[in-house]
Amino acid sequence: MQKVSQYIISDLLRNRLIQGYVLLLATVGWGIFMLESQPEKALLIIMQVTLFALPLIALVFAVVYFYNSQDFIVLLLAQPIARATVLGGFYLGLCGALVAGFLLSIGLPLLLFYPAAESLLLILSGGLLIFVFVAIALFISTVVSDKARGMGLALLLWAFFAFVYDGLLLFFMYHLGEYPIEPGVLTLSFFNPIDIARITIIMKTEASALLGLSGALFRDFFGSFRGVIVSLAALLLWIAIPYYLVHRRFLQKDM
Repeated sequence: MQKVSQYIISDLLRNRLIQGYVLLLATVGWGIFMLESQPEKALLIIMQVTLFALPLIALVFAVVYFYNSQDFIVLLLAQPIARATVLGGFYLGLCGALVAGFLLSIGLPLLLFYPAAESLLLILSGGLLIFVFVAIALFISTVVSDKARGMGLALLLWAFFAFVYDGLLLFFMYHLGEYPIEPGVLTLSFFNPIDIARITIIMKTEASALLGLSGALFRDFFGSFRGVIVSLAALLLWIAIPYYLVHRRFLQKDM
């Protein structure tokens, strides 16, 4: 598994798309701190860009790379290497390259310009989101054999988590605002990994005060140490479930 992942990482580091991904995020990470004098405001801007871009990049790039590597995967499977080893090496290689680029482009300026718990939480959440959406991307790639359909499904899934889910949640809150729905909304937020990361980070900043009295439950939960641990555990669960599904599918798939 280690040799497979090392080969994938070395191949990806030479990939121009990965280099462009690092350059784009570095422009955002370094540029915002250069332009914004208030570090916490810069953190919130970077958070929005990161939570918007990382899932999209991880999904699309992992799907494309998996489809384009079909011949290489078949070659590996022809060797005396277990399928689980090939899948694990491929997954760790993709995640390793994307996480390394994220740490250099976003993590480094956060630690230099705003060395606080909120920055560490954003770095950790961003890294976990990469693992989440790469696992989802590999599951899509193993279930859908057609590349165009796989890409379309990946984009639809990203749009659902990034926009549609929050819209449905706001619709739910607006029409049932007269009732004590905060516990239900808190529970529903765990069904979206992007929301888990976003709410956890915001609740650790002064921006949480903008939520007013209705957001008190969110501040009490996500703003506490217990809430942070539960949120990170939920993200780990979001990694484990898709990877388990893709692992089962990959072992049964006729390559």
